[in-house]
Amino acid sequence: MNASYAVRALTPAHGDLANAAGVPAQLANAKYVESLARIVYYWGYPAVDTFGRTSAWQLMKEPGATLGLFPGAPKNRMGYLADYMPAPQRKVVTPNNDTIYGVGLVDLASDSVVIQTPTDAPKGHYWTIQIVDLFTTVTHQLGSASGTPGGKLLLVGPGWKGEKPAGFIDVLRSPTNVGGVFGRSFAAHSPEAKARARAVLNQIGIVPLSQDKPGRLVFDCEASARNKVFPPGLTAEMVTADPDLLRGRPVNVKTFWDDLKKALDANPAVGPDDAPMADQARTLLALREAAPAWKTLLDRVALEADAELHDGARYHQVGVDAGGNGWQRQENGGAWGTDWFGRAQAAVIYIFVNDYREAIYWIRGTDAKGALLYGRYGYTMNFPKGSLPPVDRDKGGFWSLSMYDQDYYMLPTSPNGRHNIGTVNLDADELEFNADGSLTLHLSHQPPADKSAQANWLPAPEGQFALIVRTYVPLQPLLDGSYKLPNVQRV
Repeated sequence: MNASYAVRALTPAHGDLANAAGVPAQLANAKYVESLARIVYYWGYPAVDTFGRTSAWQLMKEPGATLGLFPGAPKNRMGYLADYMPAPQRKVVTPNNDTIYGVGLVDLASDSVVIQTPTDAPKGHYWTIQIVDLFTTVTHQLGSASGTPGGKLLLVGPGWKGEKPAGFIDVLRSPTNVGGVFGRSFAAHSPEAKARARAVLNQIGIVPLSQDKPGRLVFDCEASARNKVFPPGLTAEMVTADPDLLRGRPVNVKTFWDDLKKALDANPAVGPDDAPMADQARTLLALREAAPAWKTLLDRVALEADAELHDGARYHQVGVDAGGNGWQRQENGGAWGTDWFGRAQAAVIYIFVNDYREAIYWIRGTDAKGALLYGRYGYTMNFPKGSLPPVDRDKGGFWSLSMYDQDYYMLPTSPNGRHNIGTVNLDADELEFNADGSLTLHLSHQPPADKSAQANWLPAPEGQFALIVRTYVPLQPLLDGSYKLPNVQRV
């Protein structure tokens, strides 16, 4: 449909009839635009978030650590950390404390991208390369779970035409020009385990096709982590002294429509699930430029929708009941299809989640009686004998229970060094089982009085908190919902 026609059609043909006879049509059209704009805001929120992160392209000349804390890189390259994301940071919500990250943002209109997968990963070591489009939908999930072979793959944009280059495993298509390529390598807590994780991560990376070389490419996550880059006006000392300097919503509601236009201009083609809404968005953007009254209306709707989205996207509200016991999940995590509402919520609370077949995220913010969780109280989770989350250890599968404050950040410091508890603690023989073979985890701000309970203690903030259980490489009982996590009981 011609955008110009669509814009003109939203203004009544005879809105100025005598005796205010045209007013009902004016109000009806305005209500339609208002309703459409609210939906487009939810639809476009993840795209604006993703596109805004490409600002790293201007900041980073080489792969490194943006603000010294987060992986950053130039266009079509990958930056790395050399350890878990630091717990005191207050910019990225709900990072995991299980893997070491590599992050690359791509522009496939400028060049196709070579993705390298590891050829020398220890048996049973978990790694993944998650590829998302502009809207955060997972388009490809490579890794140990899917048995991806070592080598090179070519990631191309929607307009690419050509043949698979010699020596490449496959050609992967992205429905949008801009997207993300995220590497993760599992790391237990020991120095040896982290060295192993880095050795695998150093085999994972991306480069523009024009910069590819024959044979294996060499990456260096430790060198990347040492390259700490700060934008003008910020220093390492300032961020260390006041981590809250970095707090802020990644989407600026006051510039949302302008930012959405930039994102769509850079991505004229989108996937089939997003194409109809992209047409509607472009109509609204043209309408916003057509008259001051329309601009005022659309800007107001963005403010309202942004407040509604952030008020509703909370751990005690998002998702559906996951088989009882108070846990929730988004059953289509990462594979959003036309679920624009769920995708926007995920962008707020844990953006760039893996495809649910790769990792299931179980969330909650309430106890067994439906009351909000507060660290000033004590809580327990009891896994009966033989009922720990079923994950495929042969493919690197693991699980963890992570603790976050009410704003979904980790505790800046943990009295026992834990920000999560799970497979790594079991493998290190750090947890104590009950006499009947069950495992009881303890969640509270103050340590449990019982010494044996302290071995199973996950510290909480004193105030409100939220929980995620991550189950990587889930087995069928997790996928089909027959497995149930234990409830969270207030002591």
